[in-house]
Formats: sequence, structure tokens, C-alpha cells
Amino acid sequence: MNQTHPLLVQIQQGESKTLEFKAELPKGEQLAKTLIAFANCAGGKLIIGVDDSRKLIGISSDIFELQDKIADIIATSCYPSLLPEIYIENIQNIELLVIEVSRGALMPYYLKKHGKEQGTYIRLGATNRQASFEYIQELERQDSN
Repeated sequence: MNQTHPLLVQIQQGESKTLEFKAELPKGEQLAKTLIAFANCAGGKLIIGVDDSRKLIGISSDIFELQDKIADIIATSCYPSLLPEIYIENIQNIELLVIEVSRGALMPYYLKKHGKEQGTYIRLGATNRQASFEYIQELERQDSN
């Protein structure tokens, strides 16, 4: 019985509001923006080791080093603190790194360095967008309810 891996099914459906692929770990602020955008919206998964054409290419660097790097980027860049689940998925003998973020309980989440006004990001389709002042207020309202 050849069961298709549930994550593979998601990958085949392509990037969306709750799914993003990267061939390798994005640079610090890029990574933080995506995770913040997920936390401010419906949550989501960032899968490292998948290219833009949805091809599984796997992780070339040390997974534990990557996990440390991710934890460090999140701790230094995101406010309030994000606590994503970071785990390895093995599909067809290819290791992928998944960073899964739930919808946050302390919205809005933003890049510390840029502050709430400039550093709040949301997901629009499969992209990260800077949130408008009105949207930030809406996130704050949702948080207080």
C-alpha cells in the first residue's frame, strides 16, 4: 500500500496563505517576516528543502545547526515571542525541515527592529505584506476579544 505522505499532498497543492516553500533557510529578517505573517493570520508552515517548482531537494546543511539558527532568529527578531514547532519530515528519503506556526494569541506580532507600525506582516495569498495601520488595530481588537 503506497500511502501518499500528507505533507507531500500539501506541497503538490502549492504555496498558499498557510504554506510557503524555500529551497534553503531564508535570511534572518525574511524568515521572521514569514513566521510573523503566519502568526498574525491563520498560522502556517514554512517548508525548507522544497524549490519553487515544488520539487523536493532536501536539506544540505546540518539540521541541528539550522534549528539553532531558526530559534536564534525568532528570539532576536520577533515580538511577542513566537514558539513555532520545528521538525524534520522525511519524504521519499529526502529530509525537509518544517517550521509550523499557529495563529498567535498575542497579536500583532512584528519585527522588533522595525516596531509595531512598520514591522507587522500578514499573509495575502501566498505572499507576506506589511500590515496597514488599520489592520494592526484590527489585530489588536481581535486579540482583546
